[in-house]
Amino acid sequence: MPKRTYRSRTRSRVVVPIILSVTMTAAVSPAVTAAPAHQQGAFESIASPKERVNRAIVLGFYTALNRGNFGHLDNVVRPDLIQHYPAIADGRAAFRAYHAGLRNQNPDLRYTVKRTIAQNDLVVTHSHFVGKAGDAGVAKINLFRLDKGKIAEHWEVNEAVRPPGTGNDMFSTLSSPRISKSLPFATDAESEHVARAAFVEIVNQPDDELRLQALDRYIGDNPYYQHFPNVPNGSGALQQFIHDAFAAQPDYRANVKTVVAEGDLVAVFVHLENLFDMKNGVGADLYRVRDGKLLEHWVVIEPTPPTSANPNTMY
Repeated sequence: MPKRTYRSRTRSRVVVPIILSVTMTAAVSPAVTAAPAHQQGAFESIASPKERVNRAIVLGFYTALNRGNFGHLDNVVRPDLIQHYPAIADGRAAFRAYHAGLRNQNPDLRYTVKRTIAQNDLVVTHSHFVGKAGDAGVAKINLFRLDKGKIAEHWEVNEAVRPPGTGNDMFSTLSSPRISKSLPFATDAESEHVARAAFVEIVNQPDDELRLQALDRYIGDNPYYQHFPNVPNGSGALQQFIHDAFAAQPDYRANVKTVVAEGDLVAVFVHLENLFDMKNGVGADLYRVRDGKLLEHWVVIEPTPPTSANPNTMY
């Protein structure tokens, strides 16, 4: 996928009340941005009208999947859909057949969208899929490109939900305020800059000392709430994880492919090479950025299969 460069948002003047907990639905409220001087309890909208429409279309897609209304896909997905998920062929018909088959296997399946990021023609969703009641389910990060009100291209990364271990669960928001929506404590450009710099100077830095310096620049005293199972909070744990990755595979690399930012939330899609025993894979990392530093992190990682139903890369 070609590198995309996005504008910073112009903040509007429409104020909406703060919500302390969020459950995403098809009729989701628009993303929010800060009132002057970040007045507590009020935020202004940061999404453009087009971005709000795109987000609503994607959330409506999930509502249709939860209801088994596959006819709705004919309304919101282009017939020539470009597909990047290996289990699905190109085209709307294959996309619809895949989801119909999934529901046949799991009649009570449920997608719960935890957070979204919308920027220009792209929408990212972080969701929890549960096929059967009682199952731990699957963490999913999806990327949709929309064209004239329809989903034109789709990427997907899946990982089975794992218990927190020494870390936190894979979905919650722990940083304050504990809101899953994008907030106006950073601009799109600021969040993108910090996320890209973190991959260059931290994630892909083999030198321990240089990485420590970058961790101080981009995390500092922040608790760095970590939602990667079995990795604790804090920059020290991240330093150890990356040290171990390079020790196991000196040619380890996370190649940034696409960055999507909305306010203080940013998604980074990467091609992973030689991460421990995974030769090739794809990762989708979500960060909350505050004051030029990383505050919270969620991630989904999936190995690249040997074959694909479509001719496109996963990233």
